[in-house]
Amino acid sequence: MSWHEEFLSTNQKKKSISTMGDLFGLIEEVFEVEKGRLFTSNKNPMALLREQFLNEKKEISLTLQAIPEISVSELGWTDVQTKGNQKVSGPEREQLGQFLKQIEGEDLAAKIASLALFYENGPSEDYDRLPVGEKIAKVLSYLVFFKALTKVVSNFNAASAGFNFEAFLAVLLDGQQVPANTGTIADFTTGDEIPISLKLYNEKSVVVGGSFNDLVGDLVNPQFSGFDGMRYVVCMKSFTSSETGEKQGSGLDIEGDIKFFQFDFTLDNIADIIARSMDKSKICMQLPREFIRSNGEIDVAAKLPGSNMPSPQELEQKFIVNFYKLLKKELKRYRPPIELDESVFEPFLDALEWSKRDSIFNPIKKGEDRKIVVRGQSGILGKTRNKEIYNIAFSMAEEGKIPLFREDSDKLALTPKQIATELRWCVVNATALVNQDYSAASVKSDRNRILKRSNFYAALSTSVKFYNSITDPEMKKRALLNSRGMLETYQFDVNRKQVLEISQDLGVIKIGARIVQEMLNKMTQDLNEAIFDIFTNVKIIQDSTYAFMAGGLQDDEKAKASIKASNAIAYKTEELRPENK
Repeated sequence: MSWHEEFLSTNQKKKSISTMGDLFGLIEEVFEVEKGRLFTSNKNPMALLREQFLNEKKEISLTLQAIPEISVSELGWTDVQTKGNQKVSGPEREQLGQFLKQIEGEDLAAKIASLALFYENGPSEDYDRLPVGEKIAKVLSYLVFFKALTKVVSNFNAASAGFNFEAFLAVLLDGQQVPANTGTIADFTTGDEIPISLKLYNEKSVVVGGSFNDLVGDLVNPQFSGFDGMRYVVCMKSFTSSETGEKQGSGLDIEGDIKFFQFDFTLDNIADIIARSMDKSKICMQLPREFIRSNGEIDVAAKLPGSNMPSPQELEQKFIVNFYKLLKKELKRYRPPIELDESVFEPFLDALEWSKRDSIFNPIKKGEDRKIVVRGQSGILGKTRNKEIYNIAFSMAEEGKIPLFREDSDKLALTPKQIATELRWCVVNATALVNQDYSAASVKSDRNRILKRSNFYAALSTSVKFYNSITDPEMKKRALLNSRGMLETYQFDVNRKQVLEISQDLGVIKIGARIVQEMLNKMTQDLNEAIFDIFTNVKIIQDSTYAFMAGGLQDDEKAKASIKASNAIAYKTEELRPENK
């Protein structure tokens, strides 16, 4: 039985097409098997071949591999530099952007709605009226989105997945990621310069937060032209294994959904949001009694002796300096000594998120019976027994994300276990050095004694009421600079229940190999019809050109057939060119 006969609907063990080569092979065999009948018919050969193919194409199923493969590389996607007034993108980002620009919608909410609708119903109503080239581009763009997103959130550890997810959404919204430690909470901006702080969590472990100092900084001194506030996009993922049904799964085996939520911090709503946040961060919005009594005329912050504790982001820079100093000494202990290449450890420090990850620190007592994490004062939880730091380092080393090789060798200088142990030790002790520089000085200062007075701050309810009564934006900024969270450098946190209460529900996106395959199956007919004319004409060119050459370049009819088919391909290809869309 021929490959062609095996494929026909009469065969119960029919094959599937997984590559364009398979499709071309089928076309070629059909042509060879049926050309005698085709060329003796009154019908046009290409029309007959097309008719036969369409009769059998109901049995064709393209696999996931037929969807274009985009390299999941944060470096490629984030390699955006400005040259003059032009953005220059890396090749992976450029390729991904070409596909994702076809996703309908002016903003994230509209694009999520468009993607959800595509999953449920396929292309939009005007799809059938589109030229062939635009149909292909439209269908492939949505399929590439779902396939690439599945890879982004499944092929990496939690830290790397989050970083890649930022890059992915930045490309979707024609924006770019914001470098770390630049004094802003924003992770990326949209094409119209709206700053977005992105959070990707397992659905049952959602805690949104960060540096209150940086949040206030974003509101008091906005860095981005598109929006004077800060937009938070919170994504809650829930995955299972398509094979076992167990929670999570791995690789393309996962399936499930990502729920998207969005809310904004502005000068007008920050007090209300912080007042309903987690108990430990509500105190951020307390204002000094003197500030309220003077109706904001007395700038209490300016009167305080000494200087404020640096922000967590500033302290992180000092931590990184200490970290590399310690690591350099540690690597020198090995025989032969290992030279420090700081770039090797940048992914680890990015994943660690020292200024944001409260879970690795010991909370300290602040106020009456209240314990919170304070950078510059809180030490590492469990010190050299901290499992979270170890696991981050170990998983990255094991995955090759920390390529530490001996000089002139492809052999790892240290095992993943050794790397994880050394990095954890350096984190613990680099943190201790930061605390030595700032904690002791802070405790002894007059400033600290004033801030600890029991009657220094007004009650939370009084503070919020006063803040919300202010109508002048500049006075609101002054009030924020005088808030407890700013004066004492606190973090803020909003849990899942609170996020749902204040957020706009943007919708749900289904992901996973099985889900993408289902969408691909729905689109198979459209894709086959769209590309069929191109492939049949390629076959005609091949046969006619071979015959023309075999006949000593004398058979004019064969030459004409090749020319006609070439023109048809050129016409169809022209439809796919960007300027014709």
